[in-house]
Amino acid sequence: MDTKTALTHATVAGLLLTSVNTMAAPDAIVIDQNSSQVTETLGKQDTLSFTPMRGTLLPVGQSYSPFQLPNFDSSERRNWTDHIGQPVRVEHKQRDFSLEGTLDAVSGNSFTLSVKRVAASYPLSDFYLVPKLAAANSRSSVNYQGTLTYQTGDLTWQPELSMIINDRDVTLIQQASIDNQASSDLELDKVLLHYSQNRNVRPMMKNAMASDMRVEGAAPSTDYSNNEITLELQQLALPAASETLVDLGKTTSRIEQSRNVTSVYSYASASKLPLSFHQEIRFSSPKDLIPGNYQTLWYKEPYYVQGNRVSLQHTRENAEITVQLNRSLDIKGDLTLVTESKQGDHITQTWELNLENLSRQNQAYQINHQLQGTITDVSLRSLEQTAANQVSLSGTLAANSDYQIRYTVDLEK
Repeated sequence: MDTKTALTHATVAGLLLTSVNTMAAPDAIVIDQNSSQVTETLGKQDTLSFTPMRGTLLPVGQSYSPFQLPNFDSSERRNWTDHIGQPVRVEHKQRDFSLEGTLDAVSGNSFTLSVKRVAASYPLSDFYLVPKLAAANSRSSVNYQGTLTYQTGDLTWQPELSMIINDRDVTLIQQASIDNQASSDLELDKVLLHYSQNRNVRPMMKNAMASDMRVEGAAPSTDYSNNEITLELQQLALPAASETLVDLGKTTSRIEQSRNVTSVYSYASASKLPLSFHQEIRFSSPKDLIPGNYQTLWYKEPYYVQGNRVSLQHTRENAEITVQLNRSLDIKGDLTLVTESKQGDHITQTWELNLENLSRQNQAYQINHQLQGTITDVSLRSLEQTAANQVSLSGTLAANSDYQIRYTVDLEK
């Protein structure tokens, strides 16, 4: 941070600047969903660019002399310790009461303030701190020269993943919401986003500023090297204490198949089973994309209708992606056990399928029927045995039509 920038921030905060600490410029930053890994080289009197997390500071050099660790206090407590020995004003959070004096100490959950040479202790949680000078005790200063790497909670990101669906196409939109909780603006030539599928993904985007990266061709590629998912961003501006929305690109794929799908399990003594269908679409991923939970939006020009969230786990280039969307309102039906005969461990069952297309368009369907026993024979060529105990029946129903079919399966217990 240069002197002009530091003076600007001090003036806005109502502080009188007495000294300017030199901050190291980070060599590399990897932003994760819960923290960041920062690597930087410190010179004499340099301070860390971010607040490190306890136990993560790692000097990269072969050997080093012992040095004092930086302040790992919470942000609220750290704000007080930064101004020990300075004149301050404290204001009570609930009463019309304030004091001015010298901040002598911060210990446990209290602070000691000297007012006209009389010292007294007060609860930290009851007062706001109003400094009169810039922080004299750098919260991140270390007596170390050389390269080190550490984790910080000042920078985090969350993927904002959306799926827009119309009658023919699926558009996948990927965005990054980057949260900069540091006290200074950041201008980064490049930064690496690291995506972990084991972390919780925030369901909805919060208020954020749009980044300058929303230009044609600027979307980064998704890298799967070493089975780690990363994206490298270029020329990124992150204002202090703000959230920034970054465009990671969008891709459009043609819907290769759309159908109504249901799965049914015929348990013992079940005679009539209702069928509940869900709409399913299939498309191919045109490039390596970010896996995760996508918010679906149905595009009905000019409207975007919010749908369910869907999980896409395999999104490599050319991967076939199958997604179940809403519950189908176009098809209804049932499956009825008509006859059953048993001879030892051998069972023969005859089932009757009834379907009704309620829409004014043709509807493709697929029914997965799981039975109790190992299937040895089926009566219909249109029945496909997809597992040892499961058959699948698929087809197309004409608009506003009914359909009925019977099939027999031989089972072994």
